Amino acid sequence: MKHPRRIRGTVVALSCLVVATLALPAASGFAASGEQGAARHVVVFSEQQAPAGFVQRVDALGGTVLKVFDEVGFARVGGLTDAAARELRGALGVSAVEPDLVLAADALPEEASADVATADPEQFSFTCDATATQFCRRQWNLRKIEAQAAWANGPAGRPVVKAFVLDTGIDYLHPDLAGLVDLDLSISLVSSYSPEDELVASLFPTRHAFTDLHSHGTAIAGLISSNAKHLAGVTHRTTLVAVKVHDRFRLAPISVYLEGILYAANNGADVMHLSIPREFDKRANPGLVDAVNRAINYAYEKGAVMVAAAGNCRFLPGTTVCENPSDRDLDRDIDRFRFCNAVHVICLSATGPTSAAGVNGPWANPDAPAGYSNFGRSAIDVAGPGGTAASAPNGRVWLVCSRVTQFDGRPQRPCREGGLIWSSTGTSFAAGATSGLAALLVSIIGKGKPDAVQAVIRQSAEDLGAPGTDPYYGKGRINVARALDAVRP
Repeated sequence: MKHPRRIRGTVVALSCLVVATLALPAASGFAASGEQGAARHVVVFSEQQAPAGFVQRVDALGGTVLKVFDEVGFARVGGLTDAAARELRGALGVSAVEPDLVLAADALPEEASADVATADPEQFSFTCDATATQFCRRQWNLRKIEAQAAWANGPAGRPVVKAFVLDTGIDYLHPDLAGLVDLDLSISLVSSYSPEDELVASLFPTRHAFTDLHSHGTAIAGLISSNAKHLAGVTHRTTLVAVKVHDRFRLAPISVYLEGILYAANNGADVMHLSIPREFDKRANPGLVDAVNRAINYAYEKGAVMVAAAGNCRFLPGTTVCENPSDRDLDRDIDRFRFCNAVHVICLSATGPTSAAGVNGPWANPDAPAGYSNFGRSAIDVAGPGGTAASAPNGRVWLVCSRVTQFDGRPQRPCREGGLIWSSTGTSFAAGATSGLAALLVSIIGKGKPDAVQAVIRQSAEDLGAPGTDPYYGKGRINVARALDAVRP
């Protein structure tokens, strides 16, 4: 397994994600995206600090040092030609100079899904929340993991626990999220590669730059913590912090993800949900692997428990059939690297019903492995409810919608502007629920105890599939009630 050592740590969760137009090269042989051009690079140092004269050296080669990350020993550099990058690679104190790859979304057709623009007259009857969440009957995903156990004695979670959501931002004015988002700590980091901050200022001048123009980040936030006006989250009082690393097209360079991890770690994160997309070839990019591991280890030592989505296959156009089914097997090629492969990261596969009679169920076999979900004993720690395409639309996961979603002619429509909820599928949402569970456990176990939190999540999971570690479920599907039983006196 991929957890050979532990340190001290918070909670970091990773999700999955197609690409737009950054002048950065694609990962060789894999599904990361980008185009060759005036490249940006990640420069990894031999030591934690930049070597003496590094800025001057880069200037002399015609490049520009955009940012140095002294916490973990790497820098973001722009404007280097291939020849200049090769020369810099041989400089004293530099261990690697590699393209700042742009990773793209694991796009599923289900993201073009139904939404609800205004509250419908449905009156829920399932006692999953004392506040009578309006669409609770649709939330098979939370009921399956027995999240109602967290709500039995009133609102769950504690405001002192901070969940950092590294994603497309958060619609912090949505009724389910209003008052839960720390507006002072929340930040947008997309300005280094995208004009989205300016777009937000132009379209919504009274809103913060970390406003979500897509909906993915808002959806994850609502799974972690919610006021439960429309949809419940695993907790009700966890503080949310938006770290906007993706623009509305859900893409970003690796260095921006790493910057987001470091920002969250340096600002007291207890939970970081890292919506980090697909994969790259670690043979071709050993420096990037080193930089990722350094950043994740740094966050862990600061108090981070990491949770990642295993990723989704690409469907053949117009179908729910994987384009390359064998690519789902993460044991098949040891050179594939995802953030969830890193040490200290809990990696999530997805489950979902094989069929559903209607939007409020009943659902057949909700614990079936999702047909799009990546799997593999070497990668998967636990499984969570992510929904299934085979049972669409009623087997999807219902999610909070950002009401300022912008389409820009995209084929995907997460939810229309002004919508309240939408539905989708993906390992992202399995990871989102797990991030909520991690935040709940931090509120009980205490801060800075990632090993304890991770152990409870694994040991309390329902052992499904083959006994022990299963390639589809890992240690099993997460269970909130069992996790609480394990930590309560």
